[in-house]
Amino acid sequence: MFRLRTLLSTLVAILTVGFTACQNVIDPNNLPVVTLDTEELNIDGGGGNIPIFYSVTNGIKGVKPEATANVEWITVKDIDASTIMLKIEPSDSAEERFGIVTVSYKGMKNNIRVYITQDNQLLNQFNFEVSDVTYKSCNIKYIPKDENISYMANIIDKEYFKQSGVDNEEAFVAAEMSNYLKLAEANNMTLEELMPRVSPQLIFKGEAEREFNNMQHGASYVIYCYGVTFNQNEYTLTTPINYTIVDLPMPAMYPVTFNISYQKSGSSATISISPNDWSGHYNIQLIPDSSIYYINKGDVPSEYVVRAMANDFFKRGRQAMSMGYSAATFLNSNCYKGSRTINLPLQSGTKYMVAVFAVESEDGAIPVMRSMPSIEYIN
Repeated sequence: MFRLRTLLSTLVAILTVGFTACQNVIDPNNLPVVTLDTEELNIDGGGGNIPIFYSVTNGIKGVKPEATANVEWITVKDIDASTIMLKIEPSDSAEERFGIVTVSYKGMKNNIRVYITQDNQLLNQFNFEVSDVTYKSCNIKYIPKDENISYMANIIDKEYFKQSGVDNEEAFVAAEMSNYLKLAEANNMTLEELMPRVSPQLIFKGEAEREFNNMQHGASYVIYCYGVTFNQNEYTLTTPINYTIVDLPMPAMYPVTFNISYQKSGSSATISISPNDWSGHYNIQLIPDSSIYYINKGDVPSEYVVRAMANDFFKRGRQAMSMGYSAATFLNSNCYKGSRTINLPLQSGTKYMVAVFAVESEDGAIPVMRSMPSIEYIN
């Protein structure tokens, strides 16, 4: 669990994982280099599963980094193609404690150290158990140390802090309670009367379990809780905010590609799309060279760009479905099936990238990207 004040003040950006060709052997003139998204972590007393994202330049085919910790309360849980997952045990110390994780890679000149600071146990009023994480859902168990306190237990998209401008704990709680106070007043109730009746339930005593669905794939969420009491329209915090971060994966990508060709005429282009081994829906994005998502010809799309395309499509689907559209209606009105030819307007003097990817809705849920984008350029 990262300190909330650190999250709110720094809002660490999503790491762009580099995609580089792997070598079969070590080239002494181009040694492997590992880049981490951070080399310093501040963890609260509750611990948890903490990801460190990495990329490798001049990597060796089939080789992953290795990581070791110098203290027993830090273990390396897993290393995959882009993430080193650490498990930090809850603190049993009355003082801050410090540890070091050393990251190495075969043939790399220098190892990398990640310095970890964990708060003492007194700051940890809650523990969290995160389970059944998929690209669109997760289960959370909130475990208070004091089973008699009343507390708020909820989840929020990490992007909220960036978009809202909230930068401290007091402002976050004030904004949250202000929204519920407006809801209470609209229903001729006090805040104290409303909060136990909100659905889904938010106020608990003792252990609580919640299941969250229709989450945004590839996004980071803040799982949080804090002790709180109510008196009419007033509230009092009885504990600091405790929280952990859960990072949802992207859905597994199908090996689908699209043949893309075009004919340019004046201020428009006629684009022909033909899917390979895909009978479902697909989405088309026309990206001008002024966009930060534009990829130079010959470059491989970074994870950041792929996530951005996927998230843009997801948000449009979520907005449409919040307005009453079904997933099928959204797909049929915004996406395509089979071989298609469409006309798209162009701006003079602008280069464009056409990105096409498969999309799908599972059981009527918000549709998501299901293939890497196929790309063509209009010059």
